[in-house]
Amino acid sequence: MNSKPTSITTVVVLNWNSHEMTAECIRSLLAMDSADFEILVVDNGSTDGSVELLPQEFPQITVLPQERNLGFAAGCNVGMRHALANGAEYVLLLNNDTFVAPDFIREMLAAIQGDPGIGAVCPKIYFADQPDLLWYAGADFSLWTGTAKHRGWKEIDRGQFDRHEEITQATGCAMLVRRSALRDVGLLDEQFWAYVEDVDWSVRFLKQGYRLTFAPKARLWHCCGATAVKSMGAGRQALRQFLSTRNMIFLARKHVRWWQMPTYAIGLLVGHIALYTVLRLWRRDFRALFAIYRGLHQGLRISLTSSESR
Repeated sequence: MNSKPTSITTVVVLNWNSHEMTAECIRSLLAMDSADFEILVVDNGSTDGSVELLPQEFPQITVLPQERNLGFAAGCNVGMRHALANGAEYVLLLNNDTFVAPDFIREMLAAIQGDPGIGAVCPKIYFADQPDLLWYAGADFSLWTGTAKHRGWKEIDRGQFDRHEEITQATGCAMLVRRSALRDVGLLDEQFWAYVEDVDWSVRFLKQGYRLTFAPKARLWHCCGATAVKSMGAGRQALRQFLSTRNMIFLARKHVRWWQMPTYAIGLLVGHIALYTVLRLWRRDFRALFAIYRGLHQGLRISLTSSESR
């Protein structure tokens, strides 16, 4: 495994009981018009045979099996540590419920290589079931309001987001990160487990003086929510509500200054807690409703740990 020549880019794909979905993602990566990359699958304790089946289908990839589900943040960190230890210049975090355009990595590298001030770059992302409908064309997050805005969300792509621009929120769905930035900023905060960890990471990149950018020529398609549906089953909405609520409070406790706290709190209460309370009541999803307030309670009470690994 360690005898392979070092590739400029290591693609880190997280898998959990999603063999077929991950295989489709890998096929699209192997069809790219670039050879200077390697694929690393971190398996989060799957029980569907993924650890045995994926290397059989794709002998050119590396699979790192874990004994249990570490969550998104810690699972990705396993892959990033491996990539850094093996000399990768760039690490591409990629959701397994995506498939990429043939020139994807080439366009991502073109957007980052010439400017050492860019810490990470994100592509243009479409909905897989509507290939011209935008899921992400860059995003911005405000510590003043606790709200994020995805550019282009559910808009038909007519070229209105074809400029290479700076952003303030990168997405963990697909993000190419420079090695030096990983060393300076650290890896994902594992206490978040899943959800909002990419917002926290984005804030930390910006605090370290790195820029985040959007590369419109790099394209991929996202089966939105497919990983969560597959892995979390019937409890997915409750877990999502719990983690997102808790982690938004973790984010505030880590990064929001006292003078920003009043408006952040209003944004969180109105734009998240009140909104999703009404939604869950309307849908009579009481399990997810209670999860919101359990997340609120734990977000305020649990001690923050220093889990920003380097």
